[in-house]
Amino acid sequence: MAVLVGVLLMSFLASLSIGDTVLSPIRVVQALFETQGGIHMVVVDWRLPRALAAVFFGAALALSGTVFQTITRNPLGSPDVIGLTTGAYTGALIVMTSGGGSGASVGIGAILGGFGTAALMALLVAGRGALGYRIVIVGIGVSAVLAALNAWMLLRARREVAISAAIWDAGSLNGVGWEQAAVPIVVVTVLMVVLFGARRGLWLIELGDDVGTSLGGRMGLMKAGLIALAVGLVGVVTAVIGPIAFVALAAPHLARLIVRNGPAHLVATAMTGATLLSLADIIGQNAVPKHALPAGVVTLVLGGVYLIFLVVQTARRRY
Repeated sequence: MAVLVGVLLMSFLASLSIGDTVLSPIRVVQALFETQGGIHMVVVDWRLPRALAAVFFGAALALSGTVFQTITRNPLGSPDVIGLTTGAYTGALIVMTSGGGSGASVGIGAILGGFGTAALMALLVAGRGALGYRIVIVGIGVSAVLAALNAWMLLRARREVAISAAIWDAGSLNGVGWEQAAVPIVVVTVLMVVLFGARRGLWLIELGDDVGTSLGGRMGLMKAGLIALAVGLVGVVTAVIGPIAFVALAAPHLARLIVRNGPAHLVATAMTGATLLSLADIIGQNAVPKHALPAGVVTLVLGGVYLIFLVVQTARRRY
C-alpha cells in the first residue's frame, strides 16, 4: 500500500511537471502556493484540474469495476465489457444528434444512457440462473447492438456533430479545466464516499446470497443500490471525458494482487484506478511529439493486451 501511494503521488506530480513546459517538482510545488504569474497559470489553471480529474475519474471507474465484478462473480464483469459505457455514449449521442449539444445536456444524456442500459440488462437476465456469466454474455450482446446504433447515428448526423462525437468517443482529458472538472469531481467523490459506507454489502455479496441473507443482508436491495452507485460513477465520468476502456476491468485485479482482500481492497482499487488513468494521460500527452493522444486510446491498447491475458487465465481455471 505504501508503494501504491508513492506511485500515485509520483504520477500526479509528473502530470503537473511534464508538458510543453517541463518543470521541476520543486517549481511545481512553489507554483501551487503562488497567486499569479505564468508558471502559476500553467500549473494551477491548466494542469491541476486535468491531473485531479485523472485521479478522481480513474478511482471512480475502478470502484465501479469492482462492484460489477463482485456482483457478477466474474472477472470480466466491468462496465466497459458489459455495455454500460457504450450505453452512456449512446445517451450522449442521442442528445448531440438531436441538437442539444451543450455540455450539461450531453452529460445528462450520458448518465441516463448508462442507467437505461443497466435497466435493459436487468430485464434480460431477470429470473435466470448462472447470473455472472449470463450478465457478461448479455452485456457483450447489448454492447454490440448499441455500438451499431451509435455508428448509425454518426452516419446520419451533420458532419460537425459527427466529428465532435467521434473525438469525444476517444475518451480524452484534453481541454478539461476547472469549469468542466469541478462539479463532476465533487459528484464522484460523494458517490465514492457512499460506496465506501456500503462496503459491508460488497462483503456479504462475495459470501453468496444464502450466507449473506443468513447474516441479515437484504441482498436484492443491496445489489440494486450498489449497481446504481456504480452506474452513476461510470455515467458521470463518461459524461465529462468520454468512454475510457479497461481501467474498470484491470484496476480491481491489480489491487487484489497487492492487498489480496479485506478492508483495504477498496482503497487499493481506487488508488490503482487513479494511477492507471494518470499514467495513461501522461503517456498520451508525451508519447508522440507534438501530437497528444487521448487517454482512452492508451488504455484501449494496454487494456486489450490485459483482456487477452485475463480471458486465457479464466479459461484455464474453468477447464
